Amino acid sequence: MAHWSTMLKVKPEAGFAAVLARRFLTASENRFARFVTWISFSGLALGVMVLTVVITVMNGFDSQLKDRLLRSIPHITIADAGADSEVLDEIRELSEVISVHDYFQGLAAISVGSQVQPVSLYGVDSTGVGVMDYLAQTMPQGNLQNLMNDPMGLVMGQPLARYLGLQMGDPVVVLTVKNGPQGIAPKLMRFTLAGTFELGAEPDYSLVIVNLARESAAVWQTLGTRGQQVQLQDPLNAPRLAQFIKTRLPQRDVDSWDSTYGELFQAVRLEKSMMFILLLLVVAIASFNIIAGQTMMVNDKRATIAILRTMGAKTELIRSVFLLQGVCVGVFGTFVGLLLGLVCAFNINAIVSWVGELTGRHLLDGSFFVEVPVLVLPQDLVLVAVMSCTMCVISAWFPARRAASLDPVQGLH
Repeated sequence: MAHWSTMLKVKPEAGFAAVLARRFLTASENRFARFVTWISFSGLALGVMVLTVVITVMNGFDSQLKDRLLRSIPHITIADAGADSEVLDEIRELSEVISVHDYFQGLAAISVGSQVQPVSLYGVDSTGVGVMDYLAQTMPQGNLQNLMNDPMGLVMGQPLARYLGLQMGDPVVVLTVKNGPQGIAPKLMRFTLAGTFELGAEPDYSLVIVNLARESAAVWQTLGTRGQQVQLQDPLNAPRLAQFIKTRLPQRDVDSWDSTYGELFQAVRLEKSMMFILLLLVVAIASFNIIAGQTMMVNDKRATIAILRTMGAKTELIRSVFLLQGVCVGVFGTFVGLLLGLVCAFNINAIVSWVGELTGRHLLDGSFFVEVPVLVLPQDLVLVAVMSCTMCVISAWFPARRAASLDPVQGLH
């Protein structure tokens, strides 16, 4: 009894609570209570690990999708803006603008034998080709310079060419619709396959690039939309700059990439949010297991709690002891889970390859991706850590409050 009294007088309350919490966790006589505590720790670490891996991989897919698409599609388009040269010169002088050049965009269909494939027809000039460096790097056959040298040339996605059975130099018939003074009429345009690209995204199957020199500006105007295309240093600034251009050219139709592909990226963000919430529920279930472990620990230490109370220990000290136990389990479980999650994320391709060898089918078969992309965002890791630790503190609070409210007389009996 004197030994406990001395400890209560010498040690500060916070330090003494930490000492008791450590002893209760490591030296409990109730093996089942300790087993439940370790199960809670393991479940929490596993849940945080899975959440970390999934979030980093989804960030990688989102980043890769944006990078591949936004570096190869028009950032801002201004329909029929040729007469507004002063405003276009003003836009060219903006530091965030890479280039402003002519473009054409319309709907068409490619006919090869008995096969007909709908596509988006995109016309570009020599200035536009100069800023399509990323697409040029993804061309396994031909190059964009061939397209500029031959007005009859055509460039399409490698998967589309493979589907249609086309090879370099093969003739390609493009069917489009001409809107003239006498109404709508079909128009056949004959090209030669001058190259193929493979972005690893949806344009591989739907985008066809042609030379604007193939037809006059008046003809292109009857086949679709013709105007000016603006390419930016940072495509994410396109919506804001499009609003600025709209104020300067209120009579023109101004669109940015988010009007065409915005729903795709919104779906990716929604999928990421739903996966985060679902996996966070797994972490919540694991953290709530702390309640069971700590409740059993409280019942096991009823006599010890009663002795401490009769020696003058305050309810705050008792509550702090059991709260610290739950917090330690939660914090260390979260830390271990984050560490294991990062290790798995950085080695995800080796893990996927190993699973593919076991199952005989690679996870990415039939997709646009060769390997699983990973992007670690510190803010996501901080969010996972804060959410997990918060749920653990809430779970540990209820058993700690129950321990502080125990009657010492009943505990001594």
